[in-house]
Amino acid sequence: MVRKTVFTRQDIVQAGVQVVENEELSGLSARRVADEMGASTAPVYSNFANMDELAIAVKRMVAEELLEFTQRDYTADRFLNIGIGVLEFARQKPSLYRAIFLQDSSKCEAGPRVMAQLASRMEGMAGLGELPQSERLMLLHQMSIFTHGLAARICSGMVKHFTFEDLILILEDAGAGMIHYAMSQPERSANHQALIQSLMDENPKEVAGDE
Repeated sequence: MVRKTVFTRQDIVQAGVQVVENEELSGLSARRVADEMGASTAPVYSNFANMDELAIAVKRMVAEELLEFTQRDYTADRFLNIGIGVLEFARQKPSLYRAIFLQDSSKCEAGPRVMAQLASRMEGMAGLGELPQSERLMLLHQMSIFTHGLAARICSGMVKHFTFEDLILILEDAGAGMIHYAMSQPERSANHQALIQSLMDENPKEVAGDE
C-alpha cells in the first residue's frame, strides 16, 4: 500500500510562493498550488479557510525572505545594506516584490511588518541608534519611499540605462543626505511634528495581525 503524503501548512505556503514567483499573485489558486506540490487540492482546503488566507501567508513568507536579503553584508554600512537588499530582491524576484508592495495590498499589510523589523534593527546601529526614536522613524520612512521607488522601477524594467552599481550609488547618495539631515537634529515645524507623531502612533513594533 502506498503511504499517503502529508503536506504541512509550510509546504503549501512554499508552493504558493513558487506559484506567485512564476505567475504573479493573480495566478495563485488552489489548483495551481496543488499542481506545484503534485497533489490534489484537498491539503490546501484542509489547511486554509480560503485563498485570501493563503495569500496572506504567502505574502508573509515573502516578506521574511525580503528581510533576509536586507541582512546580508553587501557593504560595511548596515543601513545602506538594507536598501541594497531591497533592490537586490526586486532585481532577483520581481514577481514576489510586486506581490508584496504593488498588488492587492489590502489582503496583507506586509509593508508594516517589514518596517517594524527594520525599525528595531536601526536601534542597534552606530550613530542611528543614538537618534531619538521619532527621527529614526522619519529617516526610515524617507528612505523606504526612495528605495521603493527604485525597486518599482527595477520591477518594471525602467532602469535599463543604469547598471545595478549605478543604482547603489544613487541610493547611497540619497541616504547620506537624509542621514546627515537627521543627525543635525533639525528644528521641526508644527506640520513635521504632527507627521512624526502619526508615525509614532503607528507603533511599528506592534503590527496588527502578527503571530
